[in-house]
Amino acid sequence: MTQKQKIVTVHFKGGEKSKGIATGNNAAWICKCGRVEPLLGRSGFLKGVSKGFRIDCPNCERKFFVVPEGKDQGAVLKVIEID
Repeated sequence: MTQKQKIVTVHFKGGEKSKGIATGNNAAWICKCGRVEPLLGRSGFLKGVSKGFRIDCPNCERKFFVVPEGKDQGAVLKVIEID
């Protein structure tokens, strides 16, 4: 069975949105700072951000979390910028 890619929403602070792409519990997206290389992360736990699941942009230090759908480390639901 092949893996399916889907478009997911990236939610930035301030209400702005962008698009990313996900396969299984992995997602890739372009940071709002315009970094050429995409950020890559895997989904974490339903309870929220925990050690090892926060993604930091090396250019601007924005922080992100890949939200799972339905279960811990499940398929990607969306990506959010966090404090």
